[in-house]
Amino acid sequence: MVSYRGDATEGADVYGKVYAFPNPVRPNYTGDIAIRGLVRDADVKITDIAGRVVYQTKANGGTAVWNGNNFNGERAKTGVYLVFSTNDDGTQTNVTKIMLVN
Repeated sequence: MVSYRGDATEGADVYGKVYAFPNPVRPNYTGDIAIRGLVRDADVKITDIAGRVVYQTKANGGTAVWNGNNFNGERAKTGVYLVFSTNDDGTQTNVTKIMLVN
């Protein structure tokens, strides 16, 4: 028997219950952080609390994945991160939070 868990989920036209997991992200966690409930192929930007973009991606269906690193490949610092997402034309938007502890 083979099992596979990918990061693609079916996206919707409107936001569902958007959540990130694990949340909070504990110091010993080394996997990806998933943001679910997004609209189809949403543009996603993750910022620190001061508004500096630390990561950006495009959702794969209704899920986006962040490895917890910044653009330089370094682990993001301890803090609260805001996940801003929008559809292609900007008519659907959402903001959620992730707490990262190192």
